[in-house]
Amino acid sequence: MAYDRITLPNGLRIIGERMEGLRTVAVGVFVRTGAVNESAAENGYSHFVEHMVFKGTSKKDAAALADEMDRLGGATNAFTTKESTCFYTKVLREDLGRGIGLLQDLVLHPEFPAADLEREKGVVLEEIAMCEDNPEDLVHELLSDAQYQGHPLGLRILGTEDNIRSVTREALFRFLRTHYTPENTVVSLAGAYDWQEAVDLLQAAFGAWSGGGRPAGGMPPAPAQQNHIVRLKDVEQTQICIGYPAFAGNAPESYAQLILSTLFGGAMSSRLFQSIRERNGLAYSVYSYVSAYSGAGQMELYAGTSPETAQKVLDLMGAEVKKLLREGVKPEEFEKARQSARISFVMGQESNTSRMRGNGNVLLLYDTTRSFEEILEKLQNTTCDDVNDVARRIFSSPYSTAVVGRGGAPLSFDAFA
Repeated sequence: MAYDRITLPNGLRIIGERMEGLRTVAVGVFVRTGAVNESAAENGYSHFVEHMVFKGTSKKDAAALADEMDRLGGATNAFTTKESTCFYTKVLREDLGRGIGLLQDLVLHPEFPAADLEREKGVVLEEIAMCEDNPEDLVHELLSDAQYQGHPLGLRILGTEDNIRSVTREALFRFLRTHYTPENTVVSLAGAYDWQEAVDLLQAAFGAWSGGGRPAGGMPPAPAQQNHIVRLKDVEQTQICIGYPAFAGNAPESYAQLILSTLFGGAMSSRLFQSIRERNGLAYSVYSYVSAYSGAGQMELYAGTSPETAQKVLDLMGAEVKKLLREGVKPEEFEKARQSARISFVMGQESNTSRMRGNGNVLLLYDTTRSFEEILEKLQNTTCDDVNDVARRIFSSPYSTAVVGRGGAPLSFDAFA
């Protein structure tokens, strides 16, 4: 797959992937600013800026922005991750210019109206409270706290209540000037477009955007830690997470660790699902997954169960880890998981919005491209030996844990030792 790609004189990178048979184009503006780029005092600013740009710009107030989004089809939105903020829209091919104009307005001309700023603080504080009230969300946040204590990845995307309550309009503008620069930004397109027309439109919209600010640096190494967090909460289930350090998103081992997660807890036939849910009926939700960042990664195991059966579930999870280390992955199991990982990837990449997001993220974080065909080939070329090697390296590392639930006898993690 050949990508359309250019860098404008001001440092803004543009990448495009044309997809036959479509009448729409997805466009995203990716800025390299997330929780890892914030100081402790700024934690939550990236996410709060993402909210506030929709409250009005120098050209349109919030109502006019909403009207324009609806006229374009209502597919305009934004999201913040640990490493980036993205503003995107999906429009008909003939509306590409209007879509780019809307994104330019949001990214380059926000006003942060004072009255809306105070109201939106309440919205984000409720979002933080919503996470606190959802035990499954909370346990994953606590695991990140445990695994990345003292590291930028330990900062939460939503930030802290104190930071949100005290943030000012002036502080948001300072943050914007520091992080929202063309050198820190990628525009990604996928779908139906004419490349020269797209470049001309993006040059007109973003070409005069001046540089400056602070270039986003690389992520510092994340040391393996062994921390344990328990949050007492009067809820019906005990939520359990165990996290192991894994490989970064651009590591050669990332394909093997994806297959490993699929066979260990990522599918109905996976080891964790079969052991804990199917054979013992001890949990409805039990799984594993990988979180991969530009400089680190983690393999997480999760189960939600009753307080009375929590220790048994933990013992069974630990037994599966030990069995994997002792006996390894069998070729038939590997083949099934590899095929499942490939199919899941293909299904997840069928929309132009998915392609736009994947291409933009890879160029932003790794300054390279990673085609659909290349990823499938890497998965196909991964061997059972590769997966066994990665399994040994991950599950032999120090692990961190998080538990949310009622009081009682402390849970033992001896089964993982």
